Amino acid sequence: MRYELRLAGSGGQGLVLAGIMLAEAGQMEGHMVVHSQNYGPEARGGNSVSEVIFSDEEIDYPRTMGLDMLVAFNQKACNESINEMKESGLVIVDSAPVKKCLWGKVLRLHLQREADVTFNDPRVVNVFALGVLTPFCDWVSEGSMTKAISNRLPAHLLEHNMEAFKLGFSKGTHLKETTLHHELEGAIDV
Repeated sequence: MRYELRLAGSGGQGLVLAGIMLAEAGQMEGHMVVHSQNYGPEARGGNSVSEVIFSDEEIDYPRTMGLDMLVAFNQKACNESINEMKESGLVIVDSAPVKKCLWGKVLRLHLQREADVTFNDPRVVNVFALGVLTPFCDWVSEGSMTKAISNRLPAHLLEHNMEAFKLGFSKGTHLKETTLHHELEGAIDV
């Protein structure tokens, strides 16, 4: 069993750190995990991709072969990754910059706006997104994600980021419960 997840967006959104935290949470759950990253030479604004592969067996190929989940933070990231989705895969997009996503199972949320407005801190968008995706990823749990976030963030940033994670987790849990009652087909806007 192999599960492949990609976080894709722009440099400066903390996607590499988010991938590291996700991978660490998977290890805490006892899974084999590989994390890889790819980003442009720009410090901010260039492409940024963070991939995590979970497995219960040794991972013999460290690159994604078919995505089970994509979290796209901008249109370019969505366009470049959508053709790598598995048929049953789930796409979560930031609905402000991603206007069009040609995929069957799409959750559209205001990721960056939530970070900006609710927390007055655009830097928590990565942890907020981790909260949203956690209920949909059976390879990690709320507890392992909380521990991984605590391990990776300095104390002075922890409380603010934990609030963002908890809000994202609450929204993700609600969305998962909503989609369980009827099969997710098409986009759900939140």
